[in-house]
Amino acid sequence: MMRMKRWISVFMAAMMLTAFLPAGSLCVEAAGTAVLALGADLSDSERATVFSEMGITEEEAASYETIYITNAMEHEYLDDSLGSSVVGTRALSSVLLIPQESGAGLTVETHNISYCTVAMYRNALLTAGVEDAQVIVAAPFSISGTAALIGAVKAYETYSGTEVSEEALDVATDELVLTGELSEELDSEDISDLIAYLKQQVAEQDLDDPDKLTELVTQAAAEMGIELTDEQISQIVNLLLKLNNLDIDVDSLVSQAQDLYSKIESLEINIDGEKVGNFITRFISSVWNLIQSFLSK
Repeated sequence: MMRMKRWISVFMAAMMLTAFLPAGSLCVEAAGTAVLALGADLSDSERATVFSEMGITEEEAASYETIYITNAMEHEYLDDSLGSSVVGTRALSSVLLIPQESGAGLTVETHNISYCTVAMYRNALLTAGVEDAQVIVAAPFSISGTAALIGAVKAYETYSGTEVSEEALDVATDELVLTGELSEELDSEDISDLIAYLKQQVAEQDLDDPDKLTELVTQAAAEMGIELTDEQISQIVNLLLKLNNLDIDVDSLVSQAQDLYSKIESLEINIDGEKVGNFITRFISSVWNLIQSFLSK
């Protein structure tokens, strides 16, 4: 009995530890040189604030490969989706991308970002093909952060040597903007969950029929308690049709599906339970390894 109580105590300690450690820190380490994508218009003091928000020193930043995101680049990629007046005249939002080992997944954290949520960034970056990385988005003061998507993608291209297609970046940008607009219109944080689930279904089932996609969106939204207008449903369907043309790795969406499984398990459309189960198994395995390390001491 005492041994069981001890095991339970250790297990609970391990579970509490997972809540406070950065995502991926239990079982992976950085697998490459970090890349900084800095807003080109940051002043010296603003840059120091960004580094502080990221949790790095000037010396550490100097050791990373650094690229600069200009306002012209922001306009190039964001004007069609946001409009030039929204994009503004200064490039300030910055990104630290820390590569992780294969299979680690994608984690995102934000600092001084007022509009784009962690889920919005993560969804859009997965669409662009970014994976196995820790992404830290920071600004010197509160800003929307839409331009940081460009910085994250360019940082990923720099360390991976893989160019993200213009089509993938365009769709990722459209996704980020649409998710933000719908979240504001509906005053709901569940839109990112809805889009994540729909993406997984489109990727797994290769759905390209507008009528079937409309049915899927309507059914999933109803299950999640999200009331969409016909126009909003049409906007989401159009995004999904664009997504279907991209070569998105289904496995990169598994963790999102796992997070949503309890919310949508009653949907008649099936989630790939095997993939979800494999994700959960890997997570439990990492916790078990931590428990074993406690017991062996």
